[in-house]
Amino acid sequence: MHTTAATAGREGAIRAHTYLCTHVIGITLLLALLAEVAHQSGLDLAVSRLFFDAQANGFPWRASRLLEMLGHRMVLVLPVAVAVGAMAAAVSSHWFPALKPWRGTLWAIALTCGLGQVIISQLKHHTALPRPYDLSMFGGYASYPAHFWARSRQEAGGALPSNHAGAGYAMLSLYFAGWALGRPAWRWGGLAVGIAAGLLFSMVRIMQGAHFLSQTLWSACVMWAVASILFYGVITRRRHASVDR
Repeated sequence: MHTTAATAGREGAIRAHTYLCTHVIGITLLLALLAEVAHQSGLDLAVSRLFFDAQANGFPWRASRLLEMLGHRMVLVLPVAVAVGAMAAAVSSHWFPALKPWRGTLWAIALTCGLGQVIISQLKHHTALPRPYDLSMFGGYASYPAHFWARSRQEAGGALPSNHAGAGYAMLSLYFAGWALGRPAWRWGGLAVGIAAGLLFSMVRIMQGAHFLSQTLWSACVMWAVASILFYGVITRRRHASVDR
């Protein structure tokens, strides 16, 4: 029994510096690189052109009421609901002992979903790349910017990163939560859910001409960075707990 418990305690244990190098820095930089490659290579424009109707001079899916309701308005409820639910459970852990071991993980989930969206909302007021349908090449009024950062909030594109893609990628917090709790099935299931939700919400907004691919990849980068930092303590603490057994 003791051997089994010790093995379970070591499941997913990781040294602090290894976690920092691989998850906080490594994967964050990889996602940033993917976003920049999508932008600089022309992949952004190529993907958006797939959903642009030159004859109508617009993005047909933008007029879809179903996509507008589900893919634009309702998706933002997801991270808020998860954050509120996790926060409520974390507070309840003071009265329900069964939830006490989960307290740190629950707070990390709530902060990831909430803080991540706030950071994305602020960043988009300082970056230059606008929405595809705002560009003159796609029936809009704006010229394609030469720089990543906007010179002022008035000149900001208001689209990079994407809040809607970020709402999906906020579910990456479930990957870190499963890891922190020593539940491999939850960990890898959470990774699948986070990637799937992020890609789905991103695709809807790309189809509507509301975001470029790179803008949604920057959302993945931001949400991963936020989650990896906020879960640093609860995940690396597991290694010390397993050593103490």
